[in-house]
Amino acid sequence: MAQVKVGRLGVFKGAVSLALRDGMLTNGEKRMLVKMAHALRLDEDEPKAVYDAVIFGQDIGYGEELALEETRQVYEQMLEAFLLHTDRSEAEVVLIAYLRHAFGIDDAEHRSIAKSLDQNLEQVVHRTVTEDIRMKLDDSLERIGFIFDEFIVKN
Repeated sequence: MAQVKVGRLGVFKGAVSLALRDGMLTNGEKRMLVKMAHALRLDEDEPKAVYDAVIFGQDIGYGEELALEETRQVYEQMLEAFLLHTDRSEAEVVLIAYLRHAFGIDDAEHRSIAKSLDQNLEQVVHRTVTEDIRMKLDDSLERIGFIFDEFIVKN
């Protein structure tokens, strides 16, 4: 559990940059970015300002620093959104892996967050879909881990 210094705008800018690396945003990426802006508690005008900064190559700064507990909450919220509200495409997996990297979440902590999400699953979704979500969670954890390892190798 490493404490990393990360700002709200900086994290969001990194995610927008990753999502736009192919020049467009898929519907899933848009949903993830909207959820991320909310989870990061960005002001109403900040997501657009960050998007414009990425498009025009401008500096936007890092914004207010996130506390360790906040980074874990954001990550868990994003992992939940990824599992419940997207088609879990490669682009969306990359965004989750990016957050894990940006927040310094190691394998043990990643598993702990996933376990917590699994324990709360029945409160989040109807019981008939719980098993389906659990299978998707297991599959996604593997994919996220693989991409996370790629981030480490490239740095």
